[in-house]
Amino acid sequence: MSKFFNVTLDKDVVLDDSVISTSTGWTSDKIYKTIIDKRITKFEELEDVDVVNKKDKQLVAYSEDTGKFTTIDGAEAGNITGAGMKQISKMGIVGSPIEPRIVNVPINTVDFKVPRVNVLKYDLGDQDVIVTKNEFTNGESNDFIEDDMMVFDGKAHLKTDHVSNFTFNREMDTKNEYTITIDKTKFKKVEGFEAGENGVLKTLTTKAVPFDRLLIPTGDMNLSNVEYIDYFKLTATGKNIRIVCSVDSGNTWKTFSNEKWIDVDLDADSVRASGMTIELFNSINDVFWNELVTTHKIRFAYLFSQDSIADVEELENLDLQYDGKGKWVQAKEDTFDVVYASNTLLQVHVKFSGDIKINY
Repeated sequence: MSKFFNVTLDKDVVLDDSVISTSTGWTSDKIYKTIIDKRITKFEELEDVDVVNKKDKQLVAYSEDTGKFTTIDGAEAGNITGAGMKQISKMGIVGSPIEPRIVNVPINTVDFKVPRVNVLKYDLGDQDVIVTKNEFTNGESNDFIEDDMMVFDGKAHLKTDHVSNFTFNREMDTKNEYTITIDKTKFKKVEGFEAGENGVLKTLTTKAVPFDRLLIPTGDMNLSNVEYIDYFKLTATGKNIRIVCSVDSGNTWKTFSNEKWIDVDLDADSVRASGMTIELFNSINDVFWNELVTTHKIRFAYLFSQDSIADVEELENLDLQYDGKGKWVQAKEDTFDVVYASNTLLQVHVKFSGDIKINY
């Protein structure tokens, strides 16, 4: 400290923050600021430190992901393991209501004003769960890009009955003349017409097959709770239906051929030529599904194609069978007891077996 001031004890101490002198001293605040300012290496200059966004009254935390120390707001400290609560883990404990496993936890308390103890137990997850991911009801039509040539009625299929209203033109003696315009270019094949009525309106139903259509989803299926895929199963009818899938939110699309996944463009011609048939789709085994789905999400697009309105080309259900991921579940309070044996010893009496985490 002699670099900053020199004070002899036989004189009154004079504090002067403006100069360096052998006869004056600095206040503690000046000393602190000068030491910080003149230190050889500053904290933010260290290679394992990233505090470019530092602010007043922040905390320093270490990020294992980046390998650097950084600053966080105090409100975020609760998200740091150990910042507000301690935790111990025990694997493979054996306990029962008659003979509980006692876990000793060292503590320090004077008046036993302590946080509530929380016990988590590991659940392996359900096995061979079967869920229906799509039922192709009218309510699910919003899960796909809107297409007025598609019908959702518990099954997804092409629309072959196209109803239009006649327009009154003129009276002719005892009869009326109506007109209607049909755009035949919208259809692959027109097979007939059927006149009808809807209340007071005169209607014409055009029996026609639309051009081939792609049914494209607007979002992904969330598979974050899936540990292992057993299979996808599509309940469907039709020789012309083709299926492709995407695991990157529709940026690229995949089909299956010769025991491997290959890229395919999402257009009618490409999917018609290279997409999966219903039979192929349902025959893909678990190894290939789990090889493909590494991002915990997937979406499926379908090609519909009919040559005649008599053809049956429809989707009914898409099912998934999977093994669920293991998860940490809060143990019920009647499955463990908390005992403060002393000011320095907390005992948790666990009445079940398995892997646990104790938060205290």
